[in-house]
Amino acid sequence: MSALISGDELAGLAMEEDPMSRMVISKSNAATWTTQFGPFSEDDFASIGDENWSLLVQNVEQFHPETAELLRHFNFAPRWLLDDIMVSLSTKGGTVGAHIDSYHVFLVQGSGRRRWKVSHEPIRNEVFIEGIDLKVLAHEFDGDTIEVACGDVLYIPPNFAHEGTTLEQALTFSIGFLGPKFSELLGGYSQYLAAFEDLDPRYVGDELNDNSAGFVIDHTAVDYIRGRLVERLDSSDFTQWLVSYFTESPHEEFGNYTEREDCLSLIQFIEILEKGANLIKPEYVKFALTTDATGAFSLGFDGQSFTFSDGFFGVIQKLMKGETVSFLIHKQLFTVPETTRFLLELYNHQALEFVD
Repeated sequence: MSALISGDELAGLAMEEDPMSRMVISKSNAATWTTQFGPFSEDDFASIGDENWSLLVQNVEQFHPETAELLRHFNFAPRWLLDDIMVSLSTKGGTVGAHIDSYHVFLVQGSGRRRWKVSHEPIRNEVFIEGIDLKVLAHEFDGDTIEVACGDVLYIPPNFAHEGTTLEQALTFSIGFLGPKFSELLGGYSQYLAAFEDLDPRYVGDELNDNSAGFVIDHTAVDYIRGRLVERLDSSDFTQWLVSYFTESPHEEFGNYTEREDCLSLIQFIEILEKGANLIKPEYVKFALTTDATGAFSLGFDGQSFTFSDGFFGVIQKLMKGETVSFLIHKQLFTVPETTRFLLELYNHQALEFVD
């Protein structure tokens, strides 16, 4: 736990432009709580006192590689659904109130002690306190109370109410797995199809008959249109899009891995590998892997998709496990000539790094 970001480092991160940060002042009644948004200054921290506040910083895995290593412990979960690691630094009495999240979240206690109350069942038709910049539940809920300390992990299912209160200054690491709404998936796939003329033909009514005259849509037309939509979902284009969709960064400011300014040529890349350098996928880099009906693999990274044959699978499998890949040690993985080119493409897009 000592390698994770410290409270001072988190405060320093909150003073930078790129990270999304906020501070919740939770003195007195919840209706009077205030929320301030970063970046913050040293004066901001000096003026808030020693109690009843919480600093929350999003996407810390993108800015602190040691904290990103925490993700290794969550390979039992669908990492392709990972949203981010949010870290909160809170003083005695600090809280963001009773609330619900629409996603799965694991709360890892890094330091200090906190008391949590978690509801017995999901909360439906929730009502929030009005007039504050937080979605705090207006009504009490039934639940269990748990006290956590360094190293404890608390799992909160979607829509279960929970409220944490700090007993002594604490760091909490929140690992969230957020799935999109199906309407968002359909909208995203529609935008993808619209970008390619050959994937987005216009409906011209080839199947229409007399029964669809006037204002009537005959069942033949309904079945035909539904069938054409299903065809789009059953195609390999859908799987290629899906892995790219789940690896897009929701933030324009960071999490986008453009080509390196110092891209390597194939010859340069091979020379470095032959000298014994290892390749590794940093933990903060998200991959998504699937196969289509033909058995071809589609790998998503940074909103892009790469298609490859099973000859690459051994290499990709090692990288996804967080293992290093070495040309000298794993020569059998490089027997497919295209493997090195594929790894070079991933490296030049910052999906891979060299380590000793």
